[in-house]
Amino acid sequence: MAMDTLSKSPYWLRLGHYEKSFWGGYRSRVEGSDFFFSPEGKTDPYSELKATVEALSKNLEVGRLKQHPQCAFPERYRYLKESLDLNIEDVPCPKLQEYLEKLNPESATLVFSSAYPHNPGSMFGHTFLKINSKSRDQKKQDLLDWGISYAAQVADDENGLAFVVFGLTGGYRGEFSLLPYYSKVNEYVKNESRDVWEYELNLNTEETLRLVKNIWEVETNGFFSYYFLDENCSYQLLAFLEVAKPDWKLTDYAIYVIPGETIKKVAVIPGAVKSVKYRPSLQKKMIRHYEKLSLVQKKNFQSLIHYQSPAKEISDSQVLDSVSEYLLYVKKKRERDWDEKESQLFQEVLLKRSTLGKSQNPEAESINLQDASRPDLAHDTYRLSLSSGIESRAKKNPTTQFFQDVQFKFAFHDLLNSDLGYTPFSQVDFPSMTLRYYSESKYVRVENLHVLSVVSLSPLEPLDRHPSWTMRLEVISPKDLRCDHCQVAHFEVGGGAALGWGSNRGVVYSLGIAQVEAGSSFRLGYRFFPKWQTGAIVNLFEGYKIQLQASWMWDLFQKDRRSQFLEFQLNQSFAVSRNWEIRFLSQVIPSVDGESSFLEGKVSLNYYF
Repeated sequence: MAMDTLSKSPYWLRLGHYEKSFWGGYRSRVEGSDFFFSPEGKTDPYSELKATVEALSKNLEVGRLKQHPQCAFPERYRYLKESLDLNIEDVPCPKLQEYLEKLNPESATLVFSSAYPHNPGSMFGHTFLKINSKSRDQKKQDLLDWGISYAAQVADDENGLAFVVFGLTGGYRGEFSLLPYYSKVNEYVKNESRDVWEYELNLNTEETLRLVKNIWEVETNGFFSYYFLDENCSYQLLAFLEVAKPDWKLTDYAIYVIPGETIKKVAVIPGAVKSVKYRPSLQKKMIRHYEKLSLVQKKNFQSLIHYQSPAKEISDSQVLDSVSEYLLYVKKKRERDWDEKESQLFQEVLLKRSTLGKSQNPEAESINLQDASRPDLAHDTYRLSLSSGIESRAKKNPTTQFFQDVQFKFAFHDLLNSDLGYTPFSQVDFPSMTLRYYSESKYVRVENLHVLSVVSLSPLEPLDRHPSWTMRLEVISPKDLRCDHCQVAHFEVGGGAALGWGSNRGVVYSLGIAQVEAGSSFRLGYRFFPKWQTGAIVNLFEGYKIQLQASWMWDLFQKDRRSQFLEFQLNQSFAVSRNWEIRFLSQVIPSVDGESSFLEGKVSLNYYF
């Protein structure tokens, strides 16, 4: 094959991580001059191929490890030698050989670590690769395999604003890490209590070797600039999978790349995934085992952890197992060792448990820990919404208007969506725009310009308690003001508590929220109005959610309007299918102190893609 033709081949472009430039031609995503043999190699695949062929037979020291070109770029060397039938003698590569023998790759698994709702920086989850070794029994020793992760190289004391700015603009250098898989499982499942999903990929040994060799080429000779929205941990892993499987097209994203969406990208390819394995978090296992206990068993459990009864008096294996899991969770959560009493209790529990043998009630101990957080089953993230409704204002001149809304949302998941594939009762939404058209007046305006909202309603568990919290930034048209269509900037942040029941069937919450709005509609140019919000969200049956919410707000420092008002909402959503949804939304602000009231109701059809 001629060099010119080969330089345009999809595989050569993937090896160099070339992509089409906005201005035409190509540009490699890899940074660093050591990755290119040609001075024009970053933007000219042909010049790079020609310079690579010339370098492969030369005695040069290349890259961070000062290796021969054949050792620094083993997958380039294999591909060019086979494609061009090069008569080049192989050189020994001790460092590369050590790397390959350590991994001993046979296949690969794409691993997804679920969202961590108590940490905003981890609310999208994380993906990394597990390299399955052919020297181990995968069913029994898979924790001894190696995990390859890619993340931004950020200083521990990095300023929060700098973190956001550099992360969005590619100011951080991406870094690979190679760790034993049991270390990654310990980090996510135990330390951070995040579920882990393993998608074993349909890769053979040769294809897996291509993948790890290309990672070696980038890691030892260059680097990627890290972008939070697109060229992030998940995106770059997909690029390496495209090297392993040239017929897979995985990196054609328009705007952003979310870890869960990359799992879907692979899962929809026929035959790409051989099997799926679920590793529940330590927290989830602890809570599920505790929920399975009877009232008497829970009483014994509580007496043990509060040091009211000695472990030697408890002969129930399920209670003892639950106590040991609880103590391990407490240790991980605190990120420090037990105190003296906890350590002694753990030893006593293990000692007593060792005398009991197998569980007296195997059926009760067998708990189905399959979970609905599997990411490839979730709805997609872009949303197009069409709505029709009516709004009514009772004032000196009462008005009733019919309207139609069109909304486009980029991402991601809100409280009324089906929770399948997501963290229940959580929301991360950004950004969206809603246009409203009034049928009678033929008037069109921007009803809402949403920037970002994050909500985490974490039910207080008997063994684990996290606060619930919310944050929102948007431009809205307030419904309590006299003006019909005024626009203000709105920001709110708050926290509180939530109680759940069933297995994620419902939640009741109460939040205290600080709100600030700014705009010309206010006498002072702004208003500060705290809010107490309480509500409930219930999954009455599969795919159907209902939300009841009441808010009591105080409009402080504004003497020319009502000092306080109430707002009530009744919202319903029905998931017709994975990506189609119908919603019924209603909002009421009753009249107080002679001020006008407001009523709005609408039905929406949502399509996710």
